[in-house]
Amino acid sequence: MASIKEIAKLAKVSPMTVSNVIHKKSSRVSPETRDRIEKIIQDLNYVPNMSARALVSNRSNIIVLAIPQTLSDDPNKNKAMINPFYGEIINSIEYHLRQEGYYLMLRFVSEQDVFSSMVVNWNADGVIILGAMDNQLDLNFKNIKIPLVLIDSYVSDAKYDNVLTDDFTGGYMATEHLIQKGHNRIGMILTAKDGMGVAQQRYKGFLQAMTDNDLLVNDELVFEGHPTYEYGYEIGRMLADKTNEIDGLFAYSDLVATGVIQGMKDKGITVPDDISIIGFDGLFIGNICEPKLTTMYQDIDEKGCKAVELLMARIHGKNIEPQKVILPVSLIQRDSVN
Repeated sequence: MASIKEIAKLAKVSPMTVSNVIHKKSSRVSPETRDRIEKIIQDLNYVPNMSARALVSNRSNIIVLAIPQTLSDDPNKNKAMINPFYGEIINSIEYHLRQEGYYLMLRFVSEQDVFSSMVVNWNADGVIILGAMDNQLDLNFKNIKIPLVLIDSYVSDAKYDNVLTDDFTGGYMATEHLIQKGHNRIGMILTAKDGMGVAQQRYKGFLQAMTDNDLLVNDELVFEGHPTYEYGYEIGRMLADKTNEIDGLFAYSDLVATGVIQGMKDKGITVPDDISIIGFDGLFIGNICEPKLTTMYQDIDEKGCKAVELLMARIHGKNIEPQKVILPVSLIQRDSVN
C-alpha cells in the first residue's frame, strides 16, 4: 500500500502537505495542489491508517457498548447472542453510530472487569452501557471520564443520560389485558423479585394491576430464573400439570414466553384454550411461534437511536443537564390470549 511519502513524491509536495489534505486541513493548500493530491490518493487506493489518525486527532471514532454479565451462574454467559433482544438493540446502535461516522466495539463485562482502564487503553470516544444496576456501576464502571449513556439501567445516580422503556406501565398493561379477558389466576415469570431493574419494574406493574382489580397474587405462581428459552420451557412443562391453578401467565420477555408455549405444547396443553400467555418486547420470534404471541411492544430501534443521539450530544458538548428518556409501550394482540 502507498505511503504518504510516496504520494508526496508523486505530487511534488511535502509529506506535511499530503497529511493536511488527508486530514481535511488543506485551507492553505491551493485548489490545484489539493486536487492533484486527491487524484493520486484515489489512483493509489490509499487508505489512511486509523491508529495514526487517532493519535493526531486524539479521537478514535470508537464507541464501546458494554453489557454487564455479573451472575456467576448465568448459563448463557458464553452464548448471550441467542437472545434476539441483544441482536435488535446492537443492530440499532451500530446502524445509528455508523450514520454519525463512528464504529461500534462490543464488550460483555464480567464481575472481574475494571472497565474504566479498558476504555483508556482503547482510546474510546464514548460508552453506552446496557442494563446496569447500581452495584454494577460501582463494581465495573466507576471513574469513566468520557461521555457515557445508559440504556435500561435503573440506577439511583441521576448524573447519567438514560434511555428506558416504561416497564412499569408495560407490566401493568400486560396484566390488565389478561384480567380484561376474564383471567383471575395469573402468574408471572421474571429473573428476580428483588433488585432495581427492568424485570422488577415489570413485576411492580403486575402487582399493581392485580391490586387494582382486587386479585390476590399467588406467590407459588411467580417464578424467578434466568431469562432463557430453556427456563421458559421448563416452567411450561411444569405448569402443564397445574392448569387448574392458573389461567393466565405474564412472561417478562418474549424469549421466555415462547419457551413456555413450547413446553406446554409438548405436554399436550393448548395455548390459549387451556391457559393464556402474554410476553414483553415485541421481538420477531413472537410472530413466528405457534400460536403467535400476544406481547407488549417496545420500540427497540428507537431506543438505540435515542441513546446514540444523547451520546453524540455529549461528545459534541451540547448537553448540559442529564436527560432521562422514557419510551412508551403498546399492546400487540395476537393469538396466545383469549
